Amino acid sequence: MVEIVKRKLSQQEAELLVAEIQQTPYIVGYSVREWLAADRILVAEGGDRSLMGVCFSYDFSPNWTKIAVLFVRDQFRGRGIGKRLFYRAVREIAARKKNAYTISANPIVIEMMEQLGFSLFGSLLRLPENCQSDALLFYRHSLQWLLNPYRIRELLRKTIVYRSQPPFIFGVYYSGKQSAISGQL
Repeated sequence: MVEIVKRKLSQQEAELLVAEIQQTPYIVGYSVREWLAADRILVAEGGDRSLMGVCFSYDFSPNWTKIAVLFVRDQFRGRGIGKRLFYRAVREIAARKKNAYTISANPIVIEMMEQLGFSLFGSLLRLPENCQSDALLFYRHSLQWLLNPYRIRELLRKTIVYRSQPPFIFGVYYSGKQSAISGQL
């Protein structure tokens, strides 16, 4: 049985996630301190409350929420847990009348974004027409996100370790697009 709950992480869970996320090319990640401070984490738990996966999101402006991390631990993959976490996160963002923003190199996540009607693009320098009005907001948020010592170190390390990594794809979901999401979630 898998239950999706919204809760804070323990120190041990945060340390476990940081260590496991460091082993994937698809997520740059967040520090233990950032995980412990986060208040919008969806956790997939087993019947014994064991951590199976997480979806971490946060508001970066009055109208925007970033889905920052979607991660399912290796031994629990292939069970639809990531899809349940991601779809619930998008549903909760839309219910709060916020827009969703995310970045991923994971083909499975990119496919879910397509299924939900996200606008996808490969670079902040080539925003789709429907995102142009939010360009400065995306630029500012990306710079703030990048200016974190943990992420700078991880970006450099992963660039060396995962030389042939697939490109990151940006995804934007405007909460007014209820038709695409209502049938999917």
